[in-house]
Amino acid sequence: MRLILFDIDGTLTATSQIDNACYARAFRKTFGRKIPTTDWNSYTHVTDVGILQELLDREQELLLESDDVERFESNYRRELEAAFVRRPEAFRGVPGARQILRRLACSPDVVVALATGGMRRTALFKLSRAGIDGSRIPGAFANDAISRADIARTAIARTEREPDDVVYVGDGVWDAWTAAELGIRFIGVVHESDPAALRRSGATTFISDYGDADAFFIALETASVPAATRRH
Repeated sequence: MRLILFDIDGTLTATSQIDNACYARAFRKTFGRKIPTTDWNSYTHVTDVGILQELLDREQELLLESDDVERFESNYRRELEAAFVRRPEAFRGVPGARQILRRLACSPDVVVALATGGMRRTALFKLSRAGIDGSRIPGAFANDAISRADIARTAIARTEREPDDVVYVGDGVWDAWTAAELGIRFIGVVHESDPAALRRSGATTFISDYGDADAFFIALETASVPAATRRH
């Protein structure tokens, strides 16, 4: 049995640009100051909660409380909802994503799960705007763990299966680092990301989107474990 882990932003939804702006506005509303940068490569754990904790550590050496997470997630969700009203065209699925998930759901030898650095409510909202019901797919979110590796482990556990093969599908270098850390095969989605950066992170197999289903299924067979590990 094969388990396929899907990231969300940039992998299933083409929402990276609008998402960054909403995250920054939610941070200001929640903590009363501007986020220093939305260059996610500058953070140790590229997860919504991991970023919040790191920013508090840098600036005030404070622990992130559960109330802070709840307030931020609520503000973030409201920012996304308002952005959708203003710019619904910015909430798209990566071409073919909905169709490929439906096709995989019909395969008796494949299990699909979500493994994202986003928070649950905001991630499911973005998926819903792309026509994907993420609530029906097992998975794990930034609410479940700080690191992407632990999020992926939680997602795998929640499938309640013991797969023979695991493939991680993601668009960020942090996704490639996670696959390398876990020793699982990786497919890079370059619809919104830089293939050169993914190559430097050890990825060898890429797709632009899911419009060519045959190309995706070939990638599933040929993908390898990224050779590189995260820079420190």
